[in-house]
Amino acid sequence: MKDSLRLLGSSVVALLLVSYGATAQGGADKAVDSGGAAHSQTSGSPGSPNLNSRWGADEEQVRRRLSTVDTLVEKSSGAKKVAASGVAAAISLLEQARAKRDQARGLLNNGDLKGASDRMGEGTALLFEAVRKADGGATNASKSVQDFDRRMKSVEALMDALDRIRKEKKAGAESAKTSEQVHQMTQEARNLSSKGEVDKGRVILDKAYVTAKVGIEQLRRGDTLVRSLNFATKEEEYHYEVDRNDTHQMLIGMLLNKDGGKPDPMITKFITQAAELRRQANQQGAAGKFAEAIKTLEASTMAYIKAIRGSGIYIPG
Repeated sequence: MKDSLRLLGSSVVALLLVSYGATAQGGADKAVDSGGAAHSQTSGSPGSPNLNSRWGADEEQVRRRLSTVDTLVEKSSGAKKVAASGVAAAISLLEQARAKRDQARGLLNNGDLKGASDRMGEGTALLFEAVRKADGGATNASKSVQDFDRRMKSVEALMDALDRIRKEKKAGAESAKTSEQVHQMTQEARNLSSKGEVDKGRVILDKAYVTAKVGIEQLRRGDTLVRSLNFATKEEEYHYEVDRNDTHQMLIGMLLNKDGGKPDPMITKFITQAAELRRQANQQGAAGKFAEAIKTLEASTMAYIKAIRGSGIYIPG
């Protein structure tokens, strides 16, 4: 934001320089208009400027203003920022501002001082708008980076938790493979972000996030099954399995939606099977048949796990 204000401040100074000549000339015109006889006398003096025109005849002054506008649309920090922003709308406005500058030069060369001044004012206004749009693009890019950094912190926290739980439980090779995948995806996301491909990095980071979450859930589930009596009722256990199923469904949805393309027929088969089992489990749960619903949900979740593995992400289960 400070950079944006600094850029706009420079542009305002330039605009004041551009406008100064017209203001000074307007004041001179008023002074002449209020001195009727002097006006007539001056305008009739040989070699004197034609003050009957609002713009006077100081062509050199208008040319100096054109030089200022030329610098503004070509070499100023604002113009450079717009050109490097990659924001199509801002770059288009910059090109329009330059076109106005060129029109002003043509009008000036033809002796139309007022027309030249008008075009310069329009060109300057277009540049201001271009800088604002370019800054808006930078703000959006900055938000993407901030979102990426926040997600990265979440993934790092999950990775630490995953590795800690693995050590506590002395988990085997399956969980080690999950941890390795999460670390690899996180590094890939960092590499993409460092190249400026923040959005692509975020896609990979989201996969790492859900994979780590599922990995932790799978490790904790071992304890839950061993201490299954900790569930006060079958209904409570049913809701636990619903949440577990939702998590796996979210991961496979993310893998398919983000990667694009048609999934492998076998993956589609597992997903269809999982969805049908989930539908049955919902009906069983609604009917209060929680014990049956739990078994159906476990089968549905296992089908999702097979689909996830087929997508290239290994999770234990």
